[in-house]
Amino acid sequence: MTSASFTRRLALLVSVASSLWLAGCGGSDSTNTGQTNIRALNLTSDTPSLDLYIGGNKVFSAATTATLTSSVAMDANTYAVNVNSVGDTAALFTGTYSLSEDKHYTAVVWGSQASMRVSTLPEDEDTALITAGLTRVRMFNATTETGSLDIYLTATATDISATTPTQGALTSGALSGFREIAPGTYRLRVTGAGDPYDVRLDIPALTLTTSQYSTLMLTAGAGGVLVNGALIVQQGSATIMTNTQARVRVVASAEASGIVSATVGGSTLAGGLLSPSVGPYTLITAGDVNVTMRVNGTEISNATRTFAAGADYTLLTLGSTALGHKTVLLTDDNRLPVNLTRAKLRLVNGLAGPDLLTLSVDYSPLAPDVPSGFASLYATPLASTSSYVQVTSTTAGTLFQSTALNPVSLVAQGVYTVFMLAGNTDAAGKTVPIGVIRRER
Repeated sequence: MTSASFTRRLALLVSVASSLWLAGCGGSDSTNTGQTNIRALNLTSDTPSLDLYIGGNKVFSAATTATLTSSVAMDANTYAVNVNSVGDTAALFTGTYSLSEDKHYTAVVWGSQASMRVSTLPEDEDTALITAGLTRVRMFNATTETGSLDIYLTATATDISATTPTQGALTSGALSGFREIAPGTYRLRVTGAGDPYDVRLDIPALTLTTSQYSTLMLTAGAGGVLVNGALIVQQGSATIMTNTQARVRVVASAEASGIVSATVGGSTLAGGLLSPSVGPYTLITAGDVNVTMRVNGTEISNATRTFAAGADYTLLTLGSTALGHKTVLLTDDNRLPVNLTRAKLRLVNGLAGPDLLTLSVDYSPLAPDVPSGFASLYATPLASTSSYVQVTSTTAGTLFQSTALNPVSLVAQGVYTVFMLAGNTDAAGKTVPIGVIRRER
């Protein structure tokens, strides 16, 4: 594992531990007989409705995504907390939490079913400590897969590339301290740490009120890169800020160096991508959107496609003039691997024809029998700086392979796609497939 990977792993473990520590900060024990108050907020990415058990009792039933429950009074004590999908007896998460006497908490359930977390946010800060005319806000990166984030609260027209983040480099699972700022309506922008052009969330208006404590939570979108927001006011309301965008890219794999262009929702996504090429991700408005694809200026498809908010997609165009071209829409999962010592990769077969392709890493087949126009499931091999990567065909043998002099580095927590693409031809006019390894994260 590289030193950078080890540092990121250590930061994630420490930050997640810190967020879970919030649950026990009251120091309660089993002798408490007073009352405590708790409410719940489901901000998970893939559990639309959940049951929350406290001390074996179902305290919150069918808590739907992005809906703040009412507060419930119960005995102050130390409790086992379980989270289940509605109607399922198997717990998705289990933990132990202390709830102190005469206190208020919001139990926020976040993450995915594969890496679920519960953080109990205390809500009894003394508003008399806030400087007159100001407000206090803190930020919580409630993700395990998006990496470190920069957060900007600015005027609408502010160029964030020329200003300092309100909160910089907030690591996954980390909660910042409260900071005092002027109340008002701000434009909220969240970017990848250190890159103001890597916009993950853009909310035009977020209002902060005088003499309030608020927690700005950021949770992961379906693709693992874009994020959603939620502003939780101490013992008050929760404002949900769902991302309205998706990320889409074009991959050109049209034979004979075909030039692929794409128009999405009336805007040009790719003006002329020469095959074989992998274009960059571009933000679009999510929803049902008209997509027009062309090869060498000739329209090959014009259809409405659905792009889910917060998700990542690839528009892959393949084929030939003689046999016809087609475009397929692939869903990309760019979430970081759950295991911090592993990489994550898949194979995309962009070659026309009946042959099935197999991706192997260090002679182990990880993505077998991938048909034309499809992507494999993701595999999670151990990270290595010198992996041997090979793609083979059912009839043509080896189509792509790394070499001892040029091995492939699959870093821990890296996300990769191996594309097999057409477009190149030899002197006889025969298609020569090429392999392109793209590091997504």
